[in-house]
Amino acid sequence: MSAIVATAPWKTRLVTDQDSRWNLNIHYHRLFLNAIPTGATTAIDVGCGDGLLSFDLADRGLRVTGVDPHAPSIERARSDPRATPSTQFVCGDVFETDLPPASFDLVAASAVLHHLDARAGLRRMRQLVRPGGVVVVVGFGRPDGVKDRLLEIAGAASKRLRVMRGQYWEHNAPISWPPPLTTGEMCDLGREELPSALFRRLMSNRFSLVWTAPTTGTGALQPDRSPTR
Repeated sequence: MSAIVATAPWKTRLVTDQDSRWNLNIHYHRLFLNAIPTGATTAIDVGCGDGLLSFDLADRGLRVTGVDPHAPSIERARSDPRATPSTQFVCGDVFETDLPPASFDLVAASAVLHHLDARAGLRRMRQLVRPGGVVVVVGFGRPDGVKDRLLEIAGAASKRLRVMRGQYWEHNAPISWPPPLTTGEMCDLGREELPSALFRRLMSNRFSLVWTAPTTGTGALQPDRSPTR
């Protein structure tokens, strides 16, 4: 199957190798992959869209459940050539879908939190992760400082370069803009709901939160600190 890559607002280009798809959301998949706990076997991709993050996680040996309420995105994910028995896609709301609590070693959420009530979304993710497991969020916030503005410029430059090379892929998922909260507000909220979470500001109005769920037992899963491949 060919992927459509946007090269300019007025034209597109076919790319035959789907693994060559690139945008800034895909660029930050490395944050999720680097946070996979040693010994992890299961992951949930909250707001999975077309399933690209789910496929990357499955390539690392995880059984991945992708959940998204957008039926066309779920159908594209299910029919993608990278779909395997290790990837299961569910069309539904993450708050209403029957998902056992504390059942996932990795809870991943890429570019979805601004579509939800952020506090409720973080609490749901905290509910789904196993003790010793990891929650990773890459989300959007409105810029609220000089650093955000500089990262916004850096992201625009990176995107423009890919567009000029014909390497940029535009996602098909619904868009919700602008984000309701600033990056600073998301930092505060993230640390309230996920105490001691690691917060980083990223390019183009993005941020990341990485949180390891506490455990009092032995043999807890630990984040894999090896370099991104």
